[in-house]
Amino acid sequence: MVGISNDQKTRAHSMNITRLIAALFGVVLFLPALSSAFEDDESCLMCHKYPKMGRVTEEGIQKSYYVMPDVFSRTVHRNVPCRDCHSYIKELPHKPVKEGVRCDSECHSIENPSTGEPFSHAPIYNTYKESVHGREKLATGPDADKPYCITCHTNPLYNEAEKAPPKEIVDRCVVCHEDEAFATKWYNHTSRRIREVKRSSQEIVELCSSCHADEEFIERRLRLAAKEGRELGRKFPYAAVAYQNSFHGKVTKYGYTDAANCLNCHASPKNYYMSVHELFPSRDARAPTNKANRVETCRQCHKTADENYAAIDPHPTHHKEDNKFNYYAEIIYGIVGDLALFGLVGMAMFETFGRMRDGANWILKNGTSWRRARSRRRKKKLQ
Repeated sequence: MVGISNDQKTRAHSMNITRLIAALFGVVLFLPALSSAFEDDESCLMCHKYPKMGRVTEEGIQKSYYVMPDVFSRTVHRNVPCRDCHSYIKELPHKPVKEGVRCDSECHSIENPSTGEPFSHAPIYNTYKESVHGREKLATGPDADKPYCITCHTNPLYNEAEKAPPKEIVDRCVVCHEDEAFATKWYNHTSRRIREVKRSSQEIVELCSSCHADEEFIERRLRLAAKEGRELGRKFPYAAVAYQNSFHGKVTKYGYTDAANCLNCHASPKNYYMSVHELFPSRDARAPTNKANRVETCRQCHKTADENYAAIDPHPTHHKEDNKFNYYAEIIYGIVGDLALFGLVGMAMFETFGRMRDGANWILKNGTSWRRARSRRRKKKLQ
């Protein structure tokens, strides 16, 4: 039997180390793709897993097509195959996308358990289309100012605090549904929907103000309305700013959650989650802010509200034509405030002049104080 030399042993040992390093490198390189919780059967991540995936459109807008697997796997759309929404993609690499996903698309792999039909957002999408915000996805001209679905909605995460349902709930579910994996999956979905998932009042005000407090947006809408001979709401130019200066707006800003926000008044309370998608101008009879509906709207919070109470302006401004009382009250308070300020400054100056005339000086030493210089005769007596 031929023995193995030391050189051969060294080379073999080096080769083993090299293979081990290569294997570890491969694991580290492909770990992000392997660790994703959702299945990428269509190989979309072959390209979209790279952070630099994107382009600049002809209009100069930067688009990012990067998909973060570890984040997407924890979202409410994680079980939806990519081509259920991107159904226009027929080949890889695919051709340039012109329109993209519409929010009324029908899912081919996700079934609505209550109807047995393919799941679709079409009902709520059609409701949105009929509202004052309704527009096509690729809108041009005046409609381009309106919000589309993704302006307000992203792809939200499941509840982070509950990565697995409590055992007591799973034990109860499997009595009928038998499959523990099914119970766990649906618990994550239903627990998020049953919980209070509405935006906070501060988030709602910030979202609405992103358009309604934008001066350029307001100017465009005003010019367009004047050109077309249409009449916008009287408060449209300053509704958001006026709300922020109102009592409701100020207490909401500092964290009070029970004050009315934009949607409390402008969305019907009968089915809040649907009505936030069908907002109408106050001149529309269906709007909660219509004159015929204002008392009922106010009574959501103010149980004894009547027609006189509902006539109070929730968007107070300093404009004379809107509220003469506020207009003159602001002038009077301004005059009183100025007089008080000048009076205090005048008294301070008068007292300062008097003390300096009496020989007192303002000294900055161990704090501030007024001190009068001692005469030489008094100094000698003290000595």
